[in-house]
Amino acid sequence: MKRNEDEKQTGQITPEKFGRLQWDPALRERRTTTDYLASALRTAIYDGQFADEEELNQVELAKYFNVSRVPIREALRQLQAEGLVRIVAHRRAVVAGLTLKEIVGLIEMRAVLEAHMLRKSAPHIDAPTMSRLRQLCDEMDRIADYGANWVLKNWEFHRMLYQTADSTTMMDAIERVHLKVERYARQAGTERRLREAAAEHRQILRHIEQKDYAAASAHMERHVLNTGEEIRRYRESRP
Repeated sequence: MKRNEDEKQTGQITPEKFGRLQWDPALRERRTTTDYLASALRTAIYDGQFADEEELNQVELAKYFNVSRVPIREALRQLQAEGLVRIVAHRRAVVAGLTLKEIVGLIEMRAVLEAHMLRKSAPHIDAPTMSRLRQLCDEMDRIADYGANWVLKNWEFHRMLYQTADSTTMMDAIERVHLKVERYARQAGTERRLREAAAEHRQILRHIEQKDYAAASAHMERHVLNTGEEIRRYRESRP
């Protein structure tokens, strides 16, 4: 997930940056060219395939997607409105990054929201859902790196925990925060943190099985905050 500074500034477009297009059905749905391009770029940014301040070279993107520069510019304007892209001198588009303070604030918001959602949903989680949650833990145990496969299974785990809370608005808010900070969690992620997070998932499930919902909620809050601490350590260690 880490790239050197020289590569970051080139704006080179490679198939690896859009690898998820090949296997994520949601990204292959029929839509306008502009919406498709915006979705592809948004996903690649959220996946951490483009670094903060990396240029999104319009010529290279048009060549890669075999389109004119018009839908590329329209897609970039969409992402600019979402705060994912900044337009700088000479109409260059770069990935807009978050400061450490902004990341920490979002992590703290997510911790509070997820703890609240789990407190609401945990008493209503049924046996089939618990079975799938345990299966997800097993599947994540077999993943060796903090790649897209881990990210998708991790999000499924969290989403399934809250589905009985019946609060679409709050789930949407949690997902938006999750998407904004996930690339920073992946940058900071280590094998140690991966294993710690997996153990924390299992502890949350144990609390639910024991019907200790307050403990499950508190453990969820700590689980999210631990990821924030990992990001903080990584960012503060950089020159």
